[in-house]
Amino acid sequence: MSETTQSVVTQTATHYAQNPSSNAVSKSEGPLAEISRKWLADISPSDFNECHEYLAAVRLARHMSKIDVCRASQSDEDPASGVSLPTVSKIESGVYGEPGFRTMIRLARGYGIPLSSLERFFK
Repeated sequence: MSETTQSVVTQTATHYAQNPSSNAVSKSEGPLAEISRKWLADISPSDFNECHEYLAAVRLARHMSKIDVCRASQSDEDPASGVSLPTVSKIESGVYGEPGFRTMIRLARGYGIPLSSLERFFK
């Protein structure tokens, strides 16, 4: 795990240990949302060697579960239009391989990042 990813994981774990009743950022606009925006601003695709490390760091910075990513990747609440939970798990663990263009679009939508941020990993 890269140093940046480890830092995000540590900060997230510390936050949840101090605030066990915190909700996901999408559900709040308080101090947690502000902290998340700050962490996310510090996360750059160029800081990571592998796409799965970058996506895990983004998800943790946004205080999202893998299920949140799956739901956010759907358009019009249609599960067939998003990324499945097993796919998200395989991608974040680094065993998925190279996703196709359609999957990349769905991943960008699910993680709430621009598609261009994934481009450097798939050239």
